[in-house]
Amino acid sequence: MNSSFPRLLACGGLAVLLAGCTFPSSRRIVPAGQANVLQRTETGVVTSVREVTIEGQKTNLGLFGGGVLGGAAASGGRGVGGAVVQAAGSVAGAVVGQAVEESATRKRAQEITIRLDDGSTVVVMQESSTGLFQDGDRVRVLNGGGQARVAMATN
Repeated sequence: MNSSFPRLLACGGLAVLLAGCTFPSSRRIVPAGQANVLQRTETGVVTSVREVTIEGQKTNLGLFGGGVLGGAAASGGRGVGGAVVQAAGSVAGAVVGQAVEESATRKRAQEITIRLDDGSTVVVMQESSTGLFQDGDRVRVLNGGGQARVAMATN
């Protein structure tokens, strides 16, 4: 085995970890999809709030990662029987890996019902990390580009 392999493996692992990191910012960070999108603003009052959970992501990372781990964990047998056990381990690992990823990436959210000043009612679902709202709060509803979000009214 090449003596530089452990160093290469360590550097690769560090690169993967750093790729997932984000650095703090003193300014509010907005999704790229909101840039250069016209948004209309309406004001209103929150009439009800319900806690909900936004479904997590199901990407190939959980699927393939779980499959590889499941296959590796089930390896060791020989012949056809060993191959069948390894294949079954890979399938089970893929299912479990994707379920773990979905569960780990779920987000707390609020379903916010708002009576707008014009008398109409709208409902917006958004992550709780963007603010927690309560009945009676005066809010702004920004909508445009097929999306909407709620923010506290400033006036």
